[in-house]
Amino acid sequence: MPRHADYIAAYDVTENKERERVAKVLEGFGFRVQRSVFELRLTRRQQEELLAKLLELNLKSGFISLYRWDSTAKRYDVGPVPERPHDESLHAYVL
Repeated sequence: MPRHADYIAAYDVTENKERERVAKVLEGFGFRVQRSVFELRLTRRQQEELLAKLLELNLKSGFISLYRWDSTAKRYDVGPVPERPHDESLHAYVL
């Protein structure tokens, strides 16, 4: 049985068509908990597939962050992400 990990996907995309494409991809992997936030339970293969599909969108008007929801707390960013002005090791994320 494949092992799964929990993820949170959050995005900030300003262009409507891009935003709709992002939501459509994410809906195929998890469920929406807010307008721009999804919860996902993925195998490693599904996570790789999701990241590949998001990269194919070639975002211009925003970005997507994928957070692994466990003690390793890894984030995968896709698209132009604004600089984070704080030391992430000292902060918690609340979505």
